[in-house]
Amino acid sequence: MRRPRSLRAQLTFFFAGAVLGTTLLYGALVTVVLAASEFFQHAENPSLGLHEGIFDEALQALGAIVFSMPIVVVGSIVVGGALARRALAPLRDARDRVRAARASELDLSLPDRGTGDEWDTLAATLNELLSDARASLARIQSFTSDAAHELRTPLTIIMGETEVCLRRERTPEEYRRTLSIVLDETRQLSVLVDALLQLARADAGTQVITQEPVELHALARQSLQRTEQLLAARSRSLTLELTGAPTQARGDPVLLTHVLENLLSNACRYARERIRVELDSTPTGVLITVADDGKGVDAAFEARLFQRFARATPSRQGEGTGLGLAVSRTIAQAHGGTLDYARVDGESRFTLRLPRPEASAGPPPLAGHASADRTTA
Repeated sequence: MRRPRSLRAQLTFFFAGAVLGTTLLYGALVTVVLAASEFFQHAENPSLGLHEGIFDEALQALGAIVFSMPIVVVGSIVVGGALARRALAPLRDARDRVRAARASELDLSLPDRGTGDEWDTLAATLNELLSDARASLARIQSFTSDAAHELRTPLTIIMGETEVCLRRERTPEEYRRTLSIVLDETRQLSVLVDALLQLARADAGTQVITQEPVELHALARQSLQRTEQLLAARSRSLTLELTGAPTQARGDPVLLTHVLENLLSNACRYARERIRVELDSTPTGVLITVADDGKGVDAAFEARLFQRFARATPSRQGEGTGLGLAVSRTIAQAHGGTLDYARVDGESRFTLRLPRPEASAGPPPLAGHASADRTTA
């Protein structure tokens, strides 16, 4: 199998071929011009033929060209090789940097000579890609570390409780208590694994795979009904309000329901007396606001509110995995929207913004008037 030529060899042969071809073309033109000139001179003055041949000068020029061809070939190869080596210097520099870089940290950047040529354009593009890869690697490392820590804690509790319980015979009440602890920690693990799976899918860019018309008012009402049932099971009383007209968006109804239930679960955790869900439509998109009358997020924690595994209180004794708001914002972004927090008029407001569906993407929004549903659970 024929071995392909290196880039340097290709550039050298290209340069040598260009020089040789140009020389031959120039020599052929010179020979033709000299031959034609001598032919017309002899045609006008035949006596010239007595002293010299009709094509003497043309033959001399042709001989000089043929004699110089080896020199031209060797010279063009030498000069072409030197120019190719100089042109490929940035590639050698990049090769050396890649060899010295550590794959575990991607501490690599390609040289930018500041000339604005094709190499600088390629280097800038690859440097942007490497920067994104470094940021992605840092996120993965942080995510893996946090996930391992969060998974280890409930597993340690389960193993510890089980080992202590098995050391001797226990009463039925003691077995029941141990199994209750194991069940609670297993549920916590299940919720955590589900959240981690959703984040992993979102990071892989496969979170949103369906885009269909979604009626947000009906979605919010169903989520509030489930919240009422949850509050009733916990013997807790809160006033739940739903305001706004039927509003349509495009997205995955299962994932959008997950966002609403995350926000309502968070509101239930901190609300004192009331939770309010408001739907609004703007020229650029649709808004869903979930507000509660709790004390709000501490100012020092607000910057980390949507970070993964971030909790207002470091202790794991409270509810939640520290992933609910991070998952919700990731789902919002996967739909082309946003999820933000603000403290307004004594309320903690989480606002989900979704892009307005295109007119041709589906049927028009359902006709309806602004309404207010209020229940107390």
